[in-house]
Amino acid sequence: MFVIRQILQEMAAEKLRLFLTILAVVWATVCITVMLAAGEGLRQGLIRSSESGNGKLIYLNGGYAIKDFGRFHQGEQLKLKPEDIGVIRALPSVNRVEPSALWTTNVTHGDNGTWQSPLAVFPGYKDLMDFDIALGGRWFNPMDIKEQRKVIILGQSAAYELFSNNDDFDWIDSPKLTTNPVGKTVKVGNETFTLIGLLKSDSSYIESGTPLDYAVFIPFSTWQRFNPNGELNAINIEPKKNIDRTVVAQKVKQVIARKYGASMEDDQLVQTQDLLLRQKTMRRFLIGLQSFLGIIGLVTLGVAGIGIANIMYATVKRATRDIGIRMAVGATPGDIKRHYLLQSLLTMTIGGLIGLMLTFSLIELLQNIPLDGNIIYDELGKPKPELSIPIVVIVVMSLALVGIAAAWFPANRAATITPLEALQND
Repeated sequence: MFVIRQILQEMAAEKLRLFLTILAVVWATVCITVMLAAGEGLRQGLIRSSESGNGKLIYLNGGYAIKDFGRFHQGEQLKLKPEDIGVIRALPSVNRVEPSALWTTNVTHGDNGTWQSPLAVFPGYKDLMDFDIALGGRWFNPMDIKEQRKVIILGQSAAYELFSNNDDFDWIDSPKLTTNPVGKTVKVGNETFTLIGLLKSDSSYIESGTPLDYAVFIPFSTWQRFNPNGELNAINIEPKKNIDRTVVAQKVKQVIARKYGASMEDDQLVQTQDLLLRQKTMRRFLIGLQSFLGIIGLVTLGVAGIGIANIMYATVKRATRDIGIRMAVGATPGDIKRHYLLQSLLTMTIGGLIGLMLTFSLIELLQNIPLDGNIIYDELGKPKPELSIPIVVIVVMSLALVGIAAAWFPANRAATITPLEALQND
């Protein structure tokens, strides 16, 4: 307690410098913590955005032959058929499989139309893609498939294009429907379909980069009714957990190639894209971005450390006689070093605690800012600053390291003072 009391007395003797230094530590702590939390929020938001929709799936579609083999000639297209689904589902490494077929026709309501053609899917497609239906509507059920019903489901932006007469487009806020169009009819080509549901607004992508908000869905059996010999657009595959996804993709390509009597060495005829593995580059970039933000905050903290070092030097200079007297009565150089290291760490602790409390309040404020509906915010996966335990640990360790580094040289200087030098000091 005597040592702590002595340290507090020395700190009180430098009130103005101490206040300014603690203020610098508070600011540096807020900077490094907020930057790391913002980087973590952005990283998690982009990961959520990229993994939603078909971001975790293997996307299979037919390509074009690059060599003559069997019944395929160079440049001939492989057209996937609905019966291919059962072949892939039989693979033990596959968890779920859902096909999609594109009906290349226009969807209109009066003079309005959408740019996206309808996708024909089964009821299980929604769970595989993990999206939701807005209140007041529903998704396809088994009876829709069995009876080949002419029903349709729209994304929010597709519904806005069909049922809104407002041509203005806002690049900041997503357009909103003023009335619920569920129950109204639209034209798919020349056929009349009833709207049974709207998708909740989502920044996800499906199939070959189609935004979910612009998606148009119809029952798969209804598409087959009007396109009896139609081909599949793609097959979406979910591998089982803890299975090598590269091996799954290769096996899928092999069974499809074998089914159609195609060459196993033709990489372009059966095409697979593992959308989850493609995200590795993006994740490395996000980690680099977060590290860069942390370095900027650490530089700010280093500036605060310089202020602490200046205070330590001033304190050592002012207390030269006291240091000499303490060493004359038995204090060792190690005791002197520990004294000033503890003083530096105490300064960092006070500033760090105040900074962390301010950061908690600031992040709570930022998390409660209403940004839903903002196109950029939704596209980034609705990121919010996330102050996780690892970030707090990194900040505390940074504060400790900077505190030790700031006090190291002044403490060494104090430990080298001799009693004779102290007595000769004016």
